[in-house]
Amino acid sequence: MYIRTREEALAAVADILDLPDRRAQIIQSSIAIMTCLDCDPRDFLVDCQALLIEDGLEALRARREEVLETAEPMPLVVLDPEGDRQFRDTASALDALRLSSVVRDVFSDLRHERWMVARALLRREAEVRSRLSEAIRSRGNLEEFRRARRAVDEIVGAERPSWADRAGTLRAACLVVLRADPSLDPDSLHQEAEELFEVFAADDARARALLEAVDRGPHESVLQVLQLREVVAALRALPAEAPADDLSKAA
Repeated sequence: MYIRTREEALAAVADILDLPDRRAQIIQSSIAIMTCLDCDPRDFLVDCQALLIEDGLEALRARREEVLETAEPMPLVVLDPEGDRQFRDTASALDALRLSSVVRDVFSDLRHERWMVARALLRREAEVRSRLSEAIRSRGNLEEFRRARRAVDEIVGAERPSWADRAGTLRAACLVVLRADPSLDPDSLHQEAEELFEVFAADDARARALLEAVDRGPHESVLQVLQLREVVAALRALPAEAPADDLSKAA
């Protein structure tokens, strides 16, 4: 049986989560992904597998470490301790932003923006995963679904940062820098600027550092945005998986 829609994918995830054995869950999830005919439900299943069946953010971190061990050349940004820390923090933020789409797809009326959901995943992943699984397995039981949704709404809302009223300042700082790049496709300008903002916003220390730089003047804030953009580009350039022969040797 082929999976053609997001609703069919959601039903498949509910059946998979009911399986008592994790190995069976992973196998059935992989089979479900292969039976998807369209990109949208396939992407949804891939992210559900990463968040709910595998080890979520930790699994994505481990997979990226395997890739870094075989990367040639090694991204320059990871060659010094501070650059390495920023590289890994940014990678975790991007992972959380990616997986937040599962939360927002299941709870389609959730009003929180993607960066807010990502903050909750970074800080309270186990709670979010538990409530999300409950919602998916409710199979239309409105009382159970609404209870899980309220819990997630409270978790995400509790992670609202104290600087949230200055989110527009962060967005503007990112947009100003990208507008100055003549090589950037105007059609992707706002999307890339929003992604940079979201990465800044996912981490309080990173967000506050940029806000302080903005208050001091444009020079420092421009440097911070450019540095983060370079890190994001390095992460995007990494292959999705380590070469199979290298993984077999490691095993």
